[in-house]
This record gives sequence, C-alpha cells and structure tokens, in this order.
Amino acid sequence: MKLPPPTTRDFIGRATMTLYFTVCATLKAATTVADISNAEWTISWSIDIGAGIAALGFMALVVATTVVRLPPVKTAQGLEPRISALIGCFATVTLIAVPRVKVAPQLELTADLITIFGFALCIWCLWWLGRSFSILAQARRLVTAGPYQIVRHPLYACEGIVLLGIILRNPTWPTMAVGAIVLAFQYRRAVNEERVLRAAFPEYQEYARRVPMLLPRPSSIGLPASEPR
Repeated sequence: MKLPPPTTRDFIGRATMTLYFTVCATLKAATTVADISNAEWTISWSIDIGAGIAALGFMALVVATTVVRLPPVKTAQGLEPRISALIGCFATVTLIAVPRVKVAPQLELTADLITIFGFALCIWCLWWLGRSFSILAQARRLVTAGPYQIVRHPLYACEGIVLLGIILRNPTWPTMAVGAIVLAFQYRRAVNEERVLRAAFPEYQEYARRVPMLLPRPSSIGLPASEPR
C-alpha cells in the first residue's frame, strides 16, 4: 500500500489534532462556564476555576500552533516513535474513567495551585515553541531561546508538573499507574525527538552539550532570553 506524500500526511495530522483539541477546548469551556454559573465564590472555588481556565488557555494555544505550524523537515521513522508519542500525549485522557476519591481541602488546594503553575509554564513553553509544535517526533525549526535555553524539552517537564497536580487531586493507584506510564512514554518522546533534531540540525550537538535535557542546572536559570525565531 502506497503512503500519501509527506505534505498530505502532515495536513491529515494537523487537521486531526486541530479537531481533537478544539473539541476538548469546547468541552472544557462549557464545563468552566457551568462552574462559574454555579458560583460559590470561595477561595478554593476560585482557584479551581483558575485551573480550568489555565487548561483551556493551553488547549487553545495548542490549536493555534497546530494550525500555523511549519512543515516538517525530518520525521522519526518506524512504529515505536509514533506509539510513544500517542501514548505520551493522550494517555492522561483515560484518567476521566478513574473514580474520584475525597481528599483533604488543603491537598485539593495544593493540587490546583500546582496545576495552574504547570499550565502557566506549559503556555510559556508552547508560546516559544510556536510553529515548531507537533505531537510526533519531527524537526521543523530549532528553538533554543526562552525556556529552551534552560532545558531542551521544557514542555515535557512542565507537563510533568501538571500531571503531579492531577495525581494529587485524585491520589489513587490507577491514577499513579497512568501517571507513571505517561512519564515513561514522554521520556521516550524526548529521546526520539533528540535523534530527529540531531539529524536535522548540525548545531543541535553543541546546543545539547550546553543545555540539559529535562532538569535545569542552577547556572542555566535566569539567563537572558533571545528573541523567538
């Protein structure tokens, strides 16, 4: 069976992602509006609404960057990079089916604050990544400024913070198991992206030598940001 040309595959992938995240953003917006309509106007309620708005903002930015993203110059080959990307990105959706448990108000508040912080960082990372964003391991344009001068994969690191907030909000064994699976496949995504970026951009070798992969060095925090390219 002959595969469609790369431009057609990229269009199909972009259209599918746009539709999926548009539906998710619409559902989140509807839920947030309903929660606001049934306002209790407490501090915990306000923070919970803030977490929902932060998630909505991130999904809206995902849609925007997907629509305008650049065509790939190189894509990871084989089945494993695609499976890792899909599981790493979408496995958290299964947490909807995990029964919720009652947690202490203090833990719920902490979880919401962590989630808001994580989503705010994700929005910052995605803003800098811009038209280079993709789900699969692909090289579009090398971004080394902003959060990408602190670690090479800041979006995955910040999504890990969001995942921590989700787990704390519902600390059950199934939630933690899904979280561990997500982290494992997110790491595989990063490894696969490293291979593609090294092959596509000769300067990536020097960049990787200077900048850590996922955990920042103290010396790398607070560096002046270059203009996004």
